[in-house]
Amino acid sequence: MSNRELLRQEVAKRADGMKIRLEHIHIEPGFNVPETPEEFEERVEALVLHLTAGGRIPPIEIRTRPEGGGYLVDGHARREAVARAVARGVPLQDPKDGHVWLTYDLFTGNDAERVARSVNSARGRTLTPLQLADRYGLLTKFGWSADKIATSVGKSGEHVRGILKLGSANSDVHQMVQSGKVSAKVALKVVRESGEKAGEVLKGHLETAKAEGKTKVTPKVANAADRVAKIRAEAAIKADAEMLRWLVSKGRVDRDAIAQEMTAAEVPAPAPAGGV
Repeated sequence: MSNRELLRQEVAKRADGMKIRLEHIHIEPGFNVPETPEEFEERVEALVLHLTAGGRIPPIEIRTRPEGGGYLVDGHARREAVARAVARGVPLQDPKDGHVWLTYDLFTGNDAERVARSVNSARGRTLTPLQLADRYGLLTKFGWSADKIATSVGKSGEHVRGILKLGSANSDVHQMVQSGKVSAKVALKVVRESGEKAGEVLKGHLETAKAEGKTKVTPKVANAADRVAKIRAEAAIKADAEMLRWLVSKGRVDRDAIAQEMTAAEVPAPAPAGGV
């Protein structure tokens, strides 16, 4: 479908560029990737003030909709700002026909290119790592490789692969990142190192953070937690070795039987005569 079809439907017109009526602009489920809700709200309200003061906004970007009208590709905050401004009595209607019109550019790419466009249009704003993971994951379903995604969104292949790895983590990891209790950087590192047990490890890190009076697991907190865990693990191994050595010295454990289960390096040497 083209501009000609939108004109035929009488939902668009040519007047200093192509324009479409506000009520014929639709949001397509699954394709909008707003920044954080707080930032989106702030941006919309700033645009409402701009419109109230007589300002103009750049064209939105749409693709034609089979059922009529157009789907938004870029310009969600602009559309929302216009709708709010009109609801608050700002006179944005065309005096000739009484309709509210938005200038638009027509997007003609495919579904995968639209997903990539939604990421690129959000540059300069804060998309969460999980929002990016959702977008990148959609692109992989369209057959895009991590390197192709990286080229399209202007990021490194390493960045894209890391975000995809985080996106594939278990829901408990996602919940901790989404809630702000664990930084995405820490979560990704733990997912890479611990796999399915990442959630368990992160919960331990969170306990360490709470003990230190902190509410979020940052790389610094995670490093401290890792050091504590390592010390405890080494202490436990040493204690187990001492106990095993004592059991062998007392004849309560067959050293040869143990040797069948362990490498020579792991089998504890007999305790010195008179040792405990």
